[in-house]
Amino acid sequence: MTLVLLLIGTVFIPGNLTTVSAGKSIAINLAANPLSYDPLFAMVDAEKILLANLHEGLVVWDNGVITPGVAAKWYISADARTYTFHLKEAYWSNGDKLTAADFELSWKRIIASDVATSAQELLDVIKNAKAFREGKIKNPDEVGIKALDQRVLQIVLEEPCSYFLSLLTFPAFLPVHQKYLKEKDINFAPGFCTNGPFRIGSLEAGNHAVLVANEHYRGERGNISEIKVTFLPPKTGVTLFGAGMFDLLEDPPFSMFAEHVDRLVQVPTMGTGFLYLNTRRPPLNNPLFRRALSVAINRDLLVAKILGYAGVPATGLIPPGMADSKSGSDFRQTGGDLIGPADGKKCLELLYEAGYPNEDGYPEMEILAVDSLIPLEMAKTIAEMWELNLGLKAKVKAVRYDEFLALAAGGRFYTARQGWTGDYPDPMTFFQLFHSAATENFSGYQNSEYDYWLSVARQTMDSISRYKIYHRLEERLISDLPVIPLYFNVKPYLVSSKLTGVSYTPQGYPVFQKASKLD
Repeated sequence: MTLVLLLIGTVFIPGNLTTVSAGKSIAINLAANPLSYDPLFAMVDAEKILLANLHEGLVVWDNGVITPGVAAKWYISADARTYTFHLKEAYWSNGDKLTAADFELSWKRIIASDVATSAQELLDVIKNAKAFREGKIKNPDEVGIKALDQRVLQIVLEEPCSYFLSLLTFPAFLPVHQKYLKEKDINFAPGFCTNGPFRIGSLEAGNHAVLVANEHYRGERGNISEIKVTFLPPKTGVTLFGAGMFDLLEDPPFSMFAEHVDRLVQVPTMGTGFLYLNTRRPPLNNPLFRRALSVAINRDLLVAKILGYAGVPATGLIPPGMADSKSGSDFRQTGGDLIGPADGKKCLELLYEAGYPNEDGYPEMEILAVDSLIPLEMAKTIAEMWELNLGLKAKVKAVRYDEFLALAAGGRFYTARQGWTGDYPDPMTFFQLFHSAATENFSGYQNSEYDYWLSVARQTMDSISRYKIYHRLEERLISDLPVIPLYFNVKPYLVSSKLTGVSYTPQGYPVFQKASKLD
């Protein structure tokens, strides 16, 4: 115990929290120090976890359902191109009214930013957003984002976008106070002037932060009035969690917490790890050969050996955590297991059908991987499985990330270990990767029928019809295998039995708005 006290004595002791009479105080530990509280520039998970509790967007993802956030209601025009959001009476943490202009300025700031972000591309669905970003039009008033009055925001799209509301859950689209945007007033900086359930009470950069209940927030809440946040190494965090000093711990090390498995929560993060297969290069242009490679991979062993509690074996392309057409349903659960277990006999049969009855005639295969621990170890393990189950030898080529992208984009590879984390909770965030003209279509997958139904799904507003198309699209991809799905990313947390009602964003970030702590 002396060692534990020394470790935290110079930082901040969660047990010394001052309890607010109106509610409970909790202590959490995040795995990295936040560098920015600005939705536009937040990069690491710790920053996004804090933002998810400090700010609130137009809509909120609540257990698979899009529900009102700042927007009380919205109307969609008959041609599905115009969205009119009517805002609740809402306030910033300093008591200022939150207005539609805050959202207009925040989103136009993203489009006009000199820093290229994925948020900019997501907003390209809005009328003239891309044209303004590329300098083809100069007047920001021509962009389809307009505050009609203090509490009415109108968004005009380039064309119908069936998943537009899901896009709005992306963290970068959280609002920023217009006084910070117009006057650069630091008093209204993101994180320090907030519109969500909490605000920053105190902060010591690189050490700790205290979030307190935002008294101007009018949404539903549990009994948490204070969150003490530290940024200690996860190894230290596990020790302190075991001593009862943390209520939630982010990213506990797999090797350290066997005694805390009953408190483990694995949260989907909209991420799938996979292998790109270059369908332009023989024998990978043969779908039977591609299937043989897939069936030869033991995903359970791969995940257990490399990822621990940070992944689960893939059963399709679309990860769990994305809703299906019915409220509260899960796309992955509805779609079922499309991959199945590894099968040494079946993979050899597929190889025979592909025209390789024995080891003669195999090409020299290669797995391209980023020179980093997890990608490299995963590529090596897959190569071992292929040699063991197929007699196929594959060498691993480790390169820097920029080299990886150059080789993959140029089609100069056989297989490449990569993955994708969705930007928004709709299967389209994955399906669009495999359009024949998609930048990320490194496999060179070409299927005109797939492209057609993808475009239909983009504009199909009826959810039942759209998700039927989605399931057919996934089945087509798993049949054709331009990529081999390997695992689904999950984010592990240790959560105290006394902490209940924690919800999680589509990206896997805990939200304490409705949480409660038991006595």
